[in-house]
This record gives sequence, C-alpha cells and structure tokens, in this order.
Amino acid sequence: MKTRNRSVISVHYPNRVWLTLAAACIASVVLAAGNETRESAMSLPRTRQLIAEKKPVRVVLYGDSISEVKKGWNGGASAMENNWGAVLVKKLQEAYPDSTFSIHHFAIGGQNSYEGLGRIDWLEPLKPDLVMVAFGANDCCNHYMVPEETKLALSTLATEIKKRFGADVVLVSTGGDSPLKPFFRHLDETLQAQKEAAAEAKVPFVDMRAAILAATENGKRWAGFHFNEENCHPTDKGHEVWAEAAFRVIRSIQETR
Repeated sequence: MKTRNRSVISVHYPNRVWLTLAAACIASVVLAAGNETRESAMSLPRTRQLIAEKKPVRVVLYGDSISEVKKGWNGGASAMENNWGAVLVKKLQEAYPDSTFSIHHFAIGGQNSYEGLGRIDWLEPLKPDLVMVAFGANDCCNHYMVPEETKLALSTLATEIKKRFGADVVLVSTGGDSPLKPFFRHLDETLQAQKEAAAEAKVPFVDMRAAILAATENGKRWAGFHFNEENCHPTDKGHEVWAEAAFRVIRSIQETR
C-alpha cells in the first residue's frame, strides 16, 4: 500500500433507479453511551435533513488506497464506478431518488489513521455532507501504529470533521487480512480501537471486518473478493461487500425515527 499523490475525484449520479447488487455482509452500528447520542450524532442529522428536503448530498470517502481513485487505480476495483464509494452512492440514489448523491474520493494510498488526520484541512474545498472515514489497514501492515494511537487519531478526526465542516461522519473499520493467510499486526486490537473511537466521537460505525469475513466464509473464499489470498485490496466483488455494509448502516439510521 505505497503512498501516492493526493487524489480528489468527483463522480456525480443523477436521480434514477439503480439495480440492487446482492452481497453477503454484516454491518453494525456502535452507539456511544447516553440516549442523547442516538437522536443527535448517531442520526446523521445533516444527511437526514438534506434527504428530507430533496437536496443534493455530497459523500466523501476519506481513507487509504481502498478508497483512492485516480488514473490507473480504482482502489482495487476494475473501474471507478465499481469502487465501493461509487457503488454506495448508487445504492443511496436508489433508496432516496428525490435527492442527488455525488461521490468524492479524498484518499491517499499507504496512509495510516494519523497521516489521514494530518490532511484534514484539505477536506474543506469538497464541502462534504457525509464523510466515510475508512483507515486502519496501514496501521496494521505498512505504517504501523499502536492501537491506542489509532483510536486517538480516528476519534479526533471524526470529531473535528463534525466541528469544522458540519458534516456527518461514519467510521468504517478495516476489512483486514485473510485469517487463513494473516500478515497484519495487532488486527483485533486495532478493530477494537476503531469501535471505541466511533463511540468516543459519537458517530456510527461500520464493522467492515465482520462483513468481509461473512462474505468470504471466514477467509475460505478470500481470493474471490480480493486480489489474492495474501492481499487486502478488494476486487469488484469485495467492493460490493464494502458498499452494501456501509449502505445498511446508513439506511438503518435514516429509517430510525
């Protein structure tokens, strides 16, 4: 997951009905303590309001190489439209056809959570409404971070995005490596740190690790959803799992009154 130049690419999808793609996945939302968090931060208020008012929603993927889209690279997908961000926006467009959703890739390959936090100022020109924060792989296999540092970086990042830009934030865990061909360090501890960061920042959490393990039958079918058994980058099928897991969390929140 080598570091690349900053990539910010926008793809817009007009109002239309999109075909639903099937994927086996599990998604979970981590709720912070206190009843008030569910109604406020956990409800994605900006996104909910924009959908209710039939206004455009700008979705930003803020992450590493899996979320990165640029010339010659689509996060592991075969084309830009097959990256999990584009697929997520298609699903949102189908579910809420009166709003127009756009996807904006704000991702740099090779970055860990702390390096992602370091470029938060660059987010401002994108004017985000909903930010999907998706780091963690490089914390475990490239630019190593101890889990406590990951937690601090992600909780700070999510809190500051809400504070500075008024955007909703969803924290997405790493999908991890194959449990049958592991190469990540301290993965379980990092996953727990990511959950705790979401709770501390009072934002929804997508358990992408659980989704990937469900789809791959605990790693038995890993190569069917990734480059190979020793790679964490999803293919088109893997990106569909990522998109479906994220969509289920967002939809469940939108349908909660």
